[in-house]
Amino acid sequence: MITSIKSDRLVVISDLHLGNPFSNAKKKVIPFLKWAAAEKFDICINGDGLEIAQSSFAKVAFEVPEFFRVLGEFKRAGREVFYVTGNHDIALEHFLEDWGVMKVSPFLNVQSGETRVRIEHGHIYDPFFVKFPVLYEGLTHFAGLLLKVNPNLYKLWITFEKWTSYRRSKKSGIVGERPHFREAAEELSRRGFDAIVFGHTHHAGHRELENGSSYFNTGSWMLTPHYAKIEDGRVSLEEWKAPIRPRRSF
Repeated sequence: MITSIKSDRLVVISDLHLGNPFSNAKKKVIPFLKWAAAEKFDICINGDGLEIAQSSFAKVAFEVPEFFRVLGEFKRAGREVFYVTGNHDIALEHFLEDWGVMKVSPFLNVQSGETRVRIEHGHIYDPFFVKFPVLYEGLTHFAGLLLKVNPNLYKLWITFEKWTSYRRSKKSGIVGERPHFREAAEELSRRGFDAIVFGHTHHAGHRELENGSSYFNTGSWMLTPHYAKIEDGRVSLEEWKAPIRPRRSF
């Protein structure tokens, strides 16, 4: 099982939820992956790339063939693909190994230049998930049923989280998140990490920590596509915008 790597060019994305009928991430992530492969980046999919919790195997299988074909371009370009497990694809913890096209891991410690980066999905810092795992799983399935009735409930929930946390998050963490994720990032920074990258919350953002380290969350590609870029020890949060192709002149 691989948990420590070196990479001077790595991009991190999370929460694609491929296979969820309400995720349109596929049409955005395919050109992003092709761009990253052409630019010679390694890539880390930081959890919930596949929607196993709220979808069927048939729907996931329908979504992923092109996704995995593009991941193969990284291997042909001599780059690496890493997949960190999340809570919606937690079944992949039974396959923590090198699949050939990608390496599956519970977390990644990345050395880039002089910078140490910790990459985790972040669900183990969610107090509801930790304290009430059976109830959490049941509500996850129930939420999937609600989304079939009205997909807009997802965006309504995200807006509600931002509204309820806005004042607190301005001082303590990323807007929309509970303070536990900022606290977990602080703890990891005390262990010697210069940057911490989570997903899980679906709220993208960046906060500086007390000791000078940085906390990033890459949000969800079901919303606005963000990614963390690690390049020669520098870490930044970027929004993906597909390059505009020039119109042909006739």
